[in-house]
Amino acid sequence: MLARNIRSQVLFIALMPLLLVVAAVSVFMLSESLDDIESSLERRGNDISTQAVLMSEFYFYTGDVQRLSEIAGILINIEAVSSVRFVDANNRILAEQRKHSEHLNKDRLFIIPIYSKDVSPDEVSALAGIDDEQEERLGQIEIALSRDEHSNLREKAYLRIMLVAVSAIALGVFMVYLFGRRMSGSLSEMAAAAKAVKMGDLDRRSPENGEGEILELQRLFNRMVGSLQENEADLQNRIEHATKSLNESVDALSRKNTELEQQRQEAIELERSKAISDERARIMKDMHDGIGGQLVASLAMIEKERNSEIRDNISSALRECLDDFRLIILSLNVSDSNLQALLADFKYRINKKLSKLKVRLSWQVAMEVDQVNIQPQQSLHLLRILQEIFANILKHSEANEIVLRVSLDGQYVHLSVDDNGHFEEPEDKGGHGLKNMHWRAGELKGVFALCKNEQGGASASLSFPVDRE
Repeated sequence: MLARNIRSQVLFIALMPLLLVVAAVSVFMLSESLDDIESSLERRGNDISTQAVLMSEFYFYTGDVQRLSEIAGILINIEAVSSVRFVDANNRILAEQRKHSEHLNKDRLFIIPIYSKDVSPDEVSALAGIDDEQEERLGQIEIALSRDEHSNLREKAYLRIMLVAVSAIALGVFMVYLFGRRMSGSLSEMAAAAKAVKMGDLDRRSPENGEGEILELQRLFNRMVGSLQENEADLQNRIEHATKSLNESVDALSRKNTELEQQRQEAIELERSKAISDERARIMKDMHDGIGGQLVASLAMIEKERNSEIRDNISSALRECLDDFRLIILSLNVSDSNLQALLADFKYRINKKLSKLKVRLSWQVAMEVDQVNIQPQQSLHLLRILQEIFANILKHSEANEIVLRVSLDGQYVHLSVDDNGHFEEPEDKGGHGLKNMHWRAGELKGVFALCKNEQGGASASLSFPVDRE
């Protein structure tokens, strides 16, 4: 948008016609000046050509090259002439004079043919296109006129017209500014007042400093704002009375709704808790009596078999199934678990495997961990991460020592597991086990990391928030 305020719009509306008129007049004057300059060059060339024909025609008849050279010397001294050349009918140069040669391509060239009969100067141009077999063409005169003088005239014309245009524009701008300042000032002040009224300032009025219709418009605007202010005050009083009554009714209704909502939520929570508790109890009982009983019975049966590697493998697999089953049962429990007790239980179960593989476990759990309780589902995620870490160490690292550290920092538990085996960082994002550990850490709202430690083994760390007692 070219104009953003009233003053700019007034100047823009007033100046655009002026600029268009000045531009049109300047183009017209420039075109006329250039046409006059070109016509002057044409007339000058025709006059010099006529003189050259009169001076040299006889010597073309007689073939006097010496006299033609003298005539060329006389013509070359004319100020506008840059070159003169006399050429015979066989295109041989009889005489030639030049002032300079670097601008010949830009000079205006006049070519005048010379015939055997007497030709008047007015017929020179017409004879160039006449094909008369009774006339003998003796040759031609080639005269080049320099455009330097006319170029100077062009530049002067450009400068003159530019000065006239700039002067006209400057005078127009001054006159527009002089006569439009007061009107645009009055309109700008009224626009500012209207903007203030729009923002809610009904005390604002427009100064009545205009003339004629603008003054009447300012007065009408002020009366309109006054009426708006009175209506706003009356409407505000009515709204206040209505709001007060409505607030009293709403407050009473809100208190009743709050009481009813609390009662409804309590009933829903009780019903939900009872349903969840009953369902979990049923699932735990079915799993304990069904799957748990089958696993215990299968373990008892396999342990009665004769000692063998297959028996030991099956027995170990069944015990791991029982341990996982215990974790699932624990996750279905309604009450929270103590983190210290949870870790102690994991230590008891993992020590059996480590003893068989002759791997030493260094257990470094801070005393403050005993103050932390975690939910059953959190317990399952934590134990699954520990199981995956220890399984990877025993399977891949060939370590003989594992160090587990657990500390409490504010509301965060920091757990780390280091080994002294061999560890190679995965080139890609890792397998399903690593992805699952990251996913379970996310479920704990924590962060899991795996890297190589100073001993060359793996260093796994987990940090997650908890609630302290």
